Amino acid sequence: MDIIHEKAPRETVGRDTMVRFRMQFQAAAFAALEILSGKEVDRIYCDYHDDFVVRRTVAGVVEYHFFQVKTKGRANQQWDVDGVFSLKKTGELDTPEKLEAIRSSIAGKLFVHTVEFGDQCRAVTVLSNVHFKDEVYDLVADLAAGTSSKKYVRQLIEKFAAIFSPDKVLSAEQVEAARKKLTLQPNVQYIGDTLEAFGIAAHNAIWNHSEIELHQHEVERIAKSLVALVEEKSCASISGLSEADIDLTTGVGLDDLLRVLSISTQVYQTLRQGGDPAAIKTASILQRKLKEAGTPDTMIESASRAKVSWDVWMRNARHTFPDFTLNVLLEEIDKKCRAWLLGGGALADLEKCITELRESPIGKQFPALDVDLLFGALCAAIVRRAAR
Repeated sequence: MDIIHEKAPRETVGRDTMVRFRMQFQAAAFAALEILSGKEVDRIYCDYHDDFVVRRTVAGVVEYHFFQVKTKGRANQQWDVDGVFSLKKTGELDTPEKLEAIRSSIAGKLFVHTVEFGDQCRAVTVLSNVHFKDEVYDLVADLAAGTSSKKYVRQLIEKFAAIFSPDKVLSAEQVEAARKKLTLQPNVQYIGDTLEAFGIAAHNAIWNHSEIELHQHEVERIAKSLVALVEEKSCASISGLSEADIDLTTGVGLDDLLRVLSISTQVYQTLRQGGDPAAIKTASILQRKLKEAGTPDTMIESASRAKVSWDVWMRNARHTFPDFTLNVLLEEIDKKCRAWLLGGGALADLEKCITELRESPIGKQFPALDVDLLFGALCAAIVRRAAR
């Protein structure tokens, strides 16, 4: 008899806790995808200083955005002032215990960062899967404004420095700057007890930040791998590590994302250093198409170098050869590439295409085009056609 199933379980807190941690990992993983854009965001710290921290480099200056991920079990639940700030609407803020309660609250822990990190703290955010009550938005707005019609909010404003910087004197300007840094991110749909919504959002984010096209089976694998990556970074021990090792151990960087996306770091770096503004997309297309042709990894790295050499040659050729002659060459290369792709894209046939290009009438007008350059030309055509 299955008696165990007939009795109500005594302990389910562990399951609920794990679900909430998974939501935290999903939120951090989604934030990490902005790294793919190659702009300001370059690292996400996982469960280090806070649930996760977004690092930006803006005009050579490092800034941090701290996040607390707070979830509730039912969609119709909402966060109130007491839940976010541990702030009572009646009575006075007149005891050390009341001040400490605010300092230890969800928002309070975030405000501590605004003091400790100063100008390097770009912002602090409470991210949740549910909504906040209007009273929470009003309090955040009043804090930013530095004034309120509500007594309990005025008391918080007046005692802000005493609560969050009891051991360090802050100037009026520093207090004002700190009060303005709190933001709310409500009703986030890409975190949940399953990976379905996260996978859809991650797919869209990967496209928006890099224009990489993914098949559905790849989306599911990548979604699982991203969350697992953040979980690994969140749980790793940091005792005794150097600053550089802490970055690698707790932080998600571009190299981590390239591994998840199955893109060679070497191929990406070669293309990027060669001046390709869409290096991640180009690397993804090259690897996908050449792997389908049975190309070994070492040759794919050679392909990336060949494409860079071709791009350099083309930039110089535009100043040397007539546009008409170059366009005829490019059309011939594109024709060979199209025929190769339609013919099944076998590696041996690619070598045949290169030989035919060298021996063609237009190819003979460019004696400098050796095997490597024409290999790069065909790689460039593969990328160009796939990106259309």
